[in-house]
Amino acid sequence: MALVSVAPIKHALVRYLRTNSVLKAALSGGIHEGFAPAGAKYPFLTYQIHYAPMTYTHSSVMTEAGFDIFVWSTDSVEADNLDALVLSTVQDAELAIDGQSTLTCRRVSGLSLPDTDGEGKKIYQVGGIYEIWADQPLPSTKTSSFSAAAELA
Repeated sequence: MALVSVAPIKHALVRYLRTNSVLKAALSGGIHEGFAPAGAKYPFLTYQIHYAPMTYTHSSVMTEAGFDIFVWSTDSVEADNLDALVLSTVQDAELAIDGQSTLTCRRVSGLSLPDTDGEGKKIYQVGGIYEIWADQPLPSTKTSSFSAAAELA
């Protein structure tokens, strides 16, 4: 098995968010990586990798991936409610990560940023950093043994 990047973790996270039909229906503007396209309808969700160090053990590689997940809305109460729905959806979730095992999925930081968008509308960005720890077995090292007999003349 080849070692993989954080892409399978990201895909598993988005798949899991989409399993919550209430959340999916409430996000009329969709779920987007990094930023929403111009003119996206509110509310919407954005996610992106914040950090992803890897630690190698003797038999596996553990990835500690931090994701920024934010809900964007023109209504502060709606933003807070959708953020709570995101939290209840992914907190301690068992993600189906291709070739890896989920060790933990937890929110480690929260953030709320009121702002204005490009059209001058007041918007609310609410969310935080979610840490997903995943473990992937290392490929086994191939070894062989042989003996050599030599004669010195």
